[in-house]
Amino acid sequence: MRLRSPAVACLVAGLVTAIAVAPSVAAGDYATDVDGVINVQASTTPIVQACPANAPWLRDPNVCASRWSTFANDKSESDLAVDPTDPAHIVGMSKAFFSPKDYLFELVWYDSTDGGQTWQSGILPGYEEWMDTTDPVVAFDALGNLYALVLPFNFVIEPSGDHNWDVGHVNPKGLNDAIYLSRSMKADGAVGRDWEAPVLLATYHASGLGITADKQWVGADIFGKHPGSVYASWIVFDGVALNTVVSVSTDFGAHFTSPRVISSATKPKFNGDPYVFEGPEGNVYVAYDTLPPKQSYTTGGFQVVVSHDNGQTWSKPGQQVTTSVGPTPYLPDTFRDGTPYSMTVNPANGNLLLAYENYDRSIPKGDIWLTQSTDEGKTWAKPVQVNDPAAAGDTFQQKVFAAPNGEFAVAFYDRRLACPTNDPIAGNIGRINTCIDVTVQAYASDATQLGGNRRATLETWDPNVVPPQQGGLSGTGTFIGDYFGGAMTSGDAGTFVHLLFVSTSPDYQAGAVAGGGFAPPYQQQIYAQVPVP
Repeated sequence: MRLRSPAVACLVAGLVTAIAVAPSVAAGDYATDVDGVINVQASTTPIVQACPANAPWLRDPNVCASRWSTFANDKSESDLAVDPTDPAHIVGMSKAFFSPKDYLFELVWYDSTDGGQTWQSGILPGYEEWMDTTDPVVAFDALGNLYALVLPFNFVIEPSGDHNWDVGHVNPKGLNDAIYLSRSMKADGAVGRDWEAPVLLATYHASGLGITADKQWVGADIFGKHPGSVYASWIVFDGVALNTVVSVSTDFGAHFTSPRVISSATKPKFNGDPYVFEGPEGNVYVAYDTLPPKQSYTTGGFQVVVSHDNGQTWSKPGQQVTTSVGPTPYLPDTFRDGTPYSMTVNPANGNLLLAYENYDRSIPKGDIWLTQSTDEGKTWAKPVQVNDPAAAGDTFQQKVFAAPNGEFAVAFYDRRLACPTNDPIAGNIGRINTCIDVTVQAYASDATQLGGNRRATLETWDPNVVPPQQGGLSGTGTFIGDYFGGAMTSGDAGTFVHLLFVSTSPDYQAGAVAGGGFAPPYQQQIYAQVPVP
């Protein structure tokens, strides 16, 4: 059954204020060397949803009376993929918040068929009985079909506004959360806009033991080695351990194998944040981290397992790449630090690429490092620093991706520039190590740097502008997303980085309206295109 998303409209009416192209300037200065960089506000379509006043999880009438925005305001945390059959077709996904103070949101898709110049978007359909849908991730297969692995979940908002995770009495009955696959197939219509009914992979009920799922990821047969295969991985907390599980479909996501545990860890360090993807030789990889609680100032690590038979059996984990774990949040900001690493495969040579955060306590400062494996993750090369060592400010939330020609890049959030003069928070204007840009470092296939750190944002933005509150009214932490999206293309016109990230810049607020006790500017989703030198 094909489902239509609500609130679909074209971006064209807002193009004048939603797109920016950098002028040509002399190279060398990070702040101004943005020649050829394009930024487009992707989140201009009105995303509309009425407050569900009669929902079984909603017991605080003030949510609908004063804190709900019928037109979603904040839009953060995103993923992005480029159609391998049409490089002008780009799809993204993010959260869209209807009540940022209550941490209420839905997943929203973004679709461009003209190389990112214009965008349409809408709520991902099929999850109306759930409270929230979270952790956006999208992946194409080699045929141009699109897959999104979705984590819907429930909690109760009590009359006090507090969150209650004892959810045995809300619908779907007794469930904390579940894992579903949403599919947008070429045979059904417009890929990225028309979605089939979700396919259920697993459901979870705490039953007083805290059994729950989180941090799902999806991959697909992008290289044509296993036609019809879709790969899903997520973590399951069973009350004692965090388990990394994997499930495989060989019929384009219609059916999946039972989730299989491939790694497990207990206190003081836990598994988390899996990535699953296919290699050009047909290998299937699952990567995961093993981390202590945040702010523990100790070490963590990253590993990968490989399957040579399309997910039927898995190797033992290879060498663990260790890192120094830093604080969260990075003060003076209040948002939580997100996924501490990113992994992918180079399609030209099959090398695994790992970019990760490493906290330098001697400064102190958050840095980004890069390493490669040429033997399926058994061993890793000596890591190199990605961000400019001499640049001030923390760097975090890295994303690594590679182009078909073998060139690759790492993008990351960067706090080196002072807050801009148009910062909506007047007291932050000129403040250092507070506001955020996105930086890209490109590499040749042999890992030689292609130029230096390049700024991908045309407007520095302040993460403290009306951010969502983790934990609801009683929460003290804020949210900008745990990661952002990126991909890379190569062809006759050159090699390009494609990004989808959050920004609160007043210059990217097309279509934003007041609601829920807030007024623009909000967190918006920005598409960026960056040429590789």
